Amino acid sequence: MNMKRNKFVIAAAFLLTMTGCSNFLTEDNKSNTPADTYYSTAAGFNALVNSCYSSMRDVFGGVTVSSSGSGSMNGTPELFCGGTDLFQLYLPSTTTSSGGNGLETYRNLVSTDAVVTLFYTNCYAAIKKCNDAIYYGANQNQELVAEVRFLRAFYYFHLVQQFGDVALVNDYLSSPVSSYPRTASKDVYSFIISEMEDVLSALPATSDPGRVNQRVVNHYLALVYLTRGYDANSGGSASDFTKAASYATAAIAGQGLTLDLEKDVFWPGQDNNAEVLFSVQYSAASLASTSAGNAQGGYFGAYLGGSDASVGDGIPYMNSIFRPTKRLYQLMLADPNDTRFSKTFMQTLFGTALNKLSYYSYFTTSPKMTTVELYYPTPGTTQAQVDAWIAVDPANRSNAVIQWADDGDGSYSNWMSITNNMPVYPCIKKFASPGTIFSTTSSVRNIFLARLAETYLIRAEAEINSGDAASAASDINVVRTRSNASSISASQATIDFLLDERARELAGEYHRWYDLKRTGKLTTYVPLYNPDVPDASYMQGNDGQYKTLRPIPQNAINLNGASVTQNPGY
Repeated sequence: MNMKRNKFVIAAAFLLTMTGCSNFLTEDNKSNTPADTYYSTAAGFNALVNSCYSSMRDVFGGVTVSSSGSGSMNGTPELFCGGTDLFQLYLPSTTTSSGGNGLETYRNLVSTDAVVTLFYTNCYAAIKKCNDAIYYGANQNQELVAEVRFLRAFYYFHLVQQFGDVALVNDYLSSPVSSYPRTASKDVYSFIISEMEDVLSALPATSDPGRVNQRVVNHYLALVYLTRGYDANSGGSASDFTKAASYATAAIAGQGLTLDLEKDVFWPGQDNNAEVLFSVQYSAASLASTSAGNAQGGYFGAYLGGSDASVGDGIPYMNSIFRPTKRLYQLMLADPNDTRFSKTFMQTLFGTALNKLSYYSYFTTSPKMTTVELYYPTPGTTQAQVDAWIAVDPANRSNAVIQWADDGDGSYSNWMSITNNMPVYPCIKKFASPGTIFSTTSSVRNIFLARLAETYLIRAEAEINSGDAASAASDINVVRTRSNASSISASQATIDFLLDERARELAGEYHRWYDLKRTGKLTTYVPLYNPDVPDASYMQGNDGQYKTLRPIPQNAINLNGASVTQNPGY
């Protein structure tokens, strides 16, 4: 339903702010020129397009920046990683940014959840900017208009996955209306696909990092078709999987996985590497304060008991909210030849004492700690092997505390316990942002939204659903071979194995909740593997329905009245 030249009241009810941005992410109208005049110019239109990109920082960055420039965690990663089989709360009693632990345990997830509300609002604020840019772009560079049309569809893809039926607003709007009904998810998916397919030929094959190009659109068309294919109520059918595989092939474009996962893909400074197809762009120079960066790294680092700047190396510390479940460790270590555990998890911590650890010294060369204070051997490592590790550099390793996973019984009990002021479990290191000031919101690393390894796994999942297990195994093996993992056979290429492989390759990246929801595994995997959700009843509302969608924010319901109803489970 289109309501031309009316303001969408759900988004308009909130203050729509702009963050500081770099390069193509800058919107800047310093004059008093009216919007109609300014945005009709090439410079003004470019600024408006840039604001559509900068909105990705609001949607995915996990940071709210105050007028003073300070940042606070708003919890965006919780929507993608919380309440899954791979991550549990640092402490069961942890109070998250939502004022409880609803997104992690489901039981307390309600329509007033602050994180859900902010995500919903930010998505619609971003869509409004896109609608404005499309309106003013009639006589402008049509390649830029195509980029914005993709971004609008991209934001809607996230909304429909999180909330199901959502209001579909696709025109420039300038005056308020009292209500806006939800559009059936079937029609939302049709709109997303139509928009992405329509702009594909208008975009360049390649572009600067972070900009939309044909490979980006092909990747997301593959993911949209794959997601819809599981859901007949949203118009999905078996043909969607065939289309998903075809678009994934176009996105892959013959490129193999040749980069080292740690040193070339996730190492600080390598954010714009050749395997990253689409990302939210950041740089310290583009921010008013480094505390205005994103919160991704702050969720997956290790709490060290206090700022390790006190050890003299000037390097900040991390503050974990999520810690890996036993399930994630087991998946990572299922194949002893697979290098992804060591490339994903921090196994060595340096410092001057156990209570003065330096998380970031692992990445830096000057200044750099050399004394190992804490070491996490891979489960199955023998004492003799640890002794051999010490013998390589006895001056720096002899006094290290050896944090075994367990007592040899396979329980991972030592890594599952919590001790104050000591990171007793190895944490994900691939989001670390060395050199920023201490803050859980200080990361100036790019947020990877789509990378080539995932594209291979999208195609594999589509092939499994199309009955082509041999091709699926081949694609999965491309990902596994890069990390020295053993190849699998066609008979092993199942959805469950595919989900295991996505966990190993994409741990902590913003996919897992979507993966489980898409494949229908959410209510099975979470109570089976997440200690914070001991049984499936935690995921049910008072109506007995499972919370497999997020609640429509209460203020959206209040603003729209009877035209907007709540999702099941709330």
